[in-house]
Amino acid sequence: MGTGFVTLLLGASYFGLPMFWAYFNQPLLVVLNVLPAVLIAFLLYAAVGRAWIAFFGTSLVMELLALVSFFKCQLRGDPLIPTDFLLTGEALKFLPNYTLNFNWKVWVAVFYLIAATVFAFYFLRYRPRPAFRGGVGAAMAVFSVVLYMTAYTDADLYNSMEIMEGVNKWSNAEMMIARGFTYPFIYHFVDEETRDFEPGWRDKAAETLASYEDGVIPEDKKVNVVAIMLESFADLTEFDAIDFTEDVFAPWHALQQESVYGSLIVSTFGGNTIDTERKFMTGFVHLKDFQHPTNSYVRFFKEQGYYAEGYHAGNNWYYDRQTVHANLGFDSYYFLEDYEGSDRTDEFFFKTIKELYSRRDKSTPYFMYNLTYENHGPYPTDYTGEKAYLRRGNLSDEGYNILNNYLTGVAGTAQKVYEFIDWLRSDEEPVVVVLFGDHKPWLGNGCSVYHELGVNIDTSTPEGFYNFYSTPYIIWANDAAKEVLGRDFTGYGGVISPNFLMNKLFEECGWTGNAWMQISDNFRKNVDVISSAAVYFRENGEYTAELSEESKNAYREFRQIEYYWQLNFKG
Repeated sequence: MGTGFVTLLLGASYFGLPMFWAYFNQPLLVVLNVLPAVLIAFLLYAAVGRAWIAFFGTSLVMELLALVSFFKCQLRGDPLIPTDFLLTGEALKFLPNYTLNFNWKVWVAVFYLIAATVFAFYFLRYRPRPAFRGGVGAAMAVFSVVLYMTAYTDADLYNSMEIMEGVNKWSNAEMMIARGFTYPFIYHFVDEETRDFEPGWRDKAAETLASYEDGVIPEDKKVNVVAIMLESFADLTEFDAIDFTEDVFAPWHALQQESVYGSLIVSTFGGNTIDTERKFMTGFVHLKDFQHPTNSYVRFFKEQGYYAEGYHAGNNWYYDRQTVHANLGFDSYYFLEDYEGSDRTDEFFFKTIKELYSRRDKSTPYFMYNLTYENHGPYPTDYTGEKAYLRRGNLSDEGYNILNNYLTGVAGTAQKVYEFIDWLRSDEEPVVVVLFGDHKPWLGNGCSVYHELGVNIDTSTPEGFYNFYSTPYIIWANDAAKEVLGRDFTGYGGVISPNFLMNKLFEECGWTGNAWMQISDNFRKNVDVISSAAVYFRENGEYTAELSEESKNAYREFRQIEYYWQLNFKG
């Protein structure tokens, strides 16, 4: 049982001891968190007949999982879930870039593991007969299966747990932390998306998709499309607390004046770039692993005769992009490994995409998606460059260094973006460019710089939710594209989530998308923001955690069609 209590201590994460003690106000919650360790220990004991081995094996695995979750919360703000294991390789490669805080709870876990194992080795030496152990093991196995199929997959039970005051009930991460570690971790083995689906939802989804006719981009309206997602790019001039010495984002602001511009409400913070990336390319809110050919907007472009390619200033193995981009339909995709002397800088990035764009087959319409890397966090904490982009004010030395280093990076990015657009102005070929940030930047463990600045990032409030998850987007067109499409591509485009960004592009171009995009457009008329990080929507211009009954039913139908379309490749 002690192992279960240690995982609860670690599971309380940044809420600390108040959350740990709050768990005990609900005995059932404690039981659901502690029981798995007990059952696993009994199963191991039945198998090997050595108490210390059973204890050590169980505790080592359970504590390691809880520690990984503890550190993930420390760096990213959200606990470990089973699907995170798909990204283990990527996480291990980038972990050395971050500083982990080994506080007293970590040492308690280590001490308990060692001390209790030694105790079991010397004092728990009784070894029952194999027949008895086999019977106990079989009983524990049956009990475990029944328990999992009932209590650990029961959505009503999970949602009935009382939550400690101060927990943001609209944050999926905090709501998981409020339920411990082991219990919510096991609960999320089941695909939660389908829990409320209607009977026969697959047939209904197929029928709905079939009732729409895919749009066609007219030959005389086909323009080249270049999409660029900018790593950790956010316009921090929206925060009055930052005392800038100059307008770091002046080139970006200049582009806004000649573009359609607005804000994305993304579902990730400080990392997990693929969430925004893949939502843009597919229109999906709830993403799968894309390990097989999948329907996507990239494929729709290809159906319209476009050639699809792009470049990422990162490695091909990261987030398994080499495989995933092929499965999304790209004809070719390039990474650092494809260029001798390549690097992660914006300088090399924009040079490369200019070369790709210039050498394209000009007889074929062209879709290009690219992703920068240079401004990826973390940012140095113990030094900064000579140029100060902000006045220190009340920032700590560490906070100032982090923020000034970030601004140094985005100042360069904003300028290079402007220069790239300038390069396209005189292109005789019509081209539309989509620019957007993937997420807000990491600014210190536990969002320390945001807190030092006094920025509201309380995601239980509309302002804090927006501040935490918003990034900018721009849709720009050169004169040739404006003439071909008969549109001026200027003005405020509004607030949307990234799964609707391609819809927005098609709207501005005057195109009609495929059946899935049309269904998505219909839902977007009332609900234009869907967050998969927090239980938040924007319905009819208002942020809400609870959709109207009409939109709630429409959202369930939207998710059913999304799930079906994502897993049923039309090939």
